[in-house]
Amino acid sequence: MAKRKTRPPLTPVRKEWAEQRNGHTFTGKPLTYSAAVMQRYEKALTKLIEQMTNAYRREMRAVFREVPTIAQDASLPSQANIRLNKLSERFYRLFSRRAPTIVDRMFNQVDKDSASNLQMSLKELSGGITLKTEAMPAALREAVKAATAENVALIKSIPEQFHTQIQGAVMRSMQPGGNGLQDVYEALSKRKDITKNRAKLISHDQVRKITTAMNTERAKSLGVKKFEWRHSGGSAEPRKEHVAMNGKVFSYDEPPVIDSRTGERGFPGQLINCKCFAIPVVEFGEDAE
Repeated sequence: MAKRKTRPPLTPVRKEWAEQRNGHTFTGKPLTYSAAVMQRYEKALTKLIEQMTNAYRREMRAVFREVPTIAQDASLPSQANIRLNKLSERFYRLFSRRAPTIVDRMFNQVDKDSASNLQMSLKELSGGITLKTEAMPAALREAVKAATAENVALIKSIPEQFHTQIQGAVMRSMQPGGNGLQDVYEALSKRKDITKNRAKLISHDQVRKITTAMNTERAKSLGVKKFEWRHSGGSAEPRKEHVAMNGKVFSYDEPPVIDSRTGERGFPGQLINCKCFAIPVVEFGEDAE
């Protein structure tokens, strides 16, 4: 039988601090997300996207310049496809090779930031008493494995989506009414911006999700039972249910519904583009002494 987790003990020092605060409810510092980690993750992906875009541009320019005419030369589409397929293979291998390193670096940074941030929060919660956070609770190890696989898969999907869109644009540029290389350049520029925006979404969203998972499992391992939901307030189209939960306290073991359409339950930062955050809460009563 699994050992039941208990609240942090109500020591004399903590009792005195609680009385000075006129109550037995303790809240920590907000468990926010590291902008620096997000930016480093995004930068690593953006660097690969720039390299990929430049290579596609060079290869397509070479194909079009090697053929004197477009409409009359039937070899142009086949030559373009040969080069495009080689580019696809090249960058799928590159992104696949770099993905584990990028993800591991991000996880290490989030892990360090999460442990430090939670420790500071619990120190505030306990009235200045330092509570040592567990390095990697068992439940967190499993969550990390799943998140690692998800992040690697997301990175691998970047060159696949990019290639599919560019290949279509190249073929259309050769059809009647197409503008050849000009259309290809325009498509590359547009797709690069779209892909960089997707990389930003991936990096920011995944850092929030992983930070949330780490904070949640570490807090639970220390016996913290509850958290306060805080809405970020910065979204142009906020989720109504998240706005309604702002300032409310929930149980880590019974999290609230975070998506009314699907009934999914979870924590702040779990859904895509969710910038809400949690604040650990401990309510000391007679049963906690």
